[in-house]
Amino acid sequence: MKEPSEKRKRTLRLHDRALLFTTSVNMSCPSYFTNKPSAEAWDQLVRAADGTSNNLIEADADSSDADFLSKMGIALREAKESRAELAKIRMAKLDNHVITNERELESEADQLSRIYATIILNTRLRLEREKQERERKKKQKKKDDSGT
Repeated sequence: MKEPSEKRKRTLRLHDRALLFTTSVNMSCPSYFTNKPSAEAWDQLVRAADGTSNNLIEADADSSDADFLSKMGIALREAKESRAELAKIRMAKLDNHVITNERELESEADQLSRIYATIILNTRLRLEREKQERERKKKQKKKDDSGT
């Protein structure tokens, strides 16, 4: 079997990191809740954390740049939502807030958000450069064709 490229290895490490975040959130979730705000925040957090990793992995499997950007956009929104829910849990001292602080889950959600945003930005910049290069070549071809 062929060794994956360095770029592919980075992608797979990011998959693992996102899955570890999701797993850490799931493992931190209480088995019962002492109040409704805790139950609501944790319900949202568990879904958002799952969406963070699931959409990243789906984006990697998408066939077009538009699909990739769409899935990465969803992964970014889910990571930001995870961070917001973790902040609510911390600020209101909801169930298991100490565990989420010890595991630094809020920081990890923020870091994943930043990574995803950078990936989206870099992809958009690359696509814009490719578009400009195609247009430049098209203009050059027209110029060359008209000069003959």
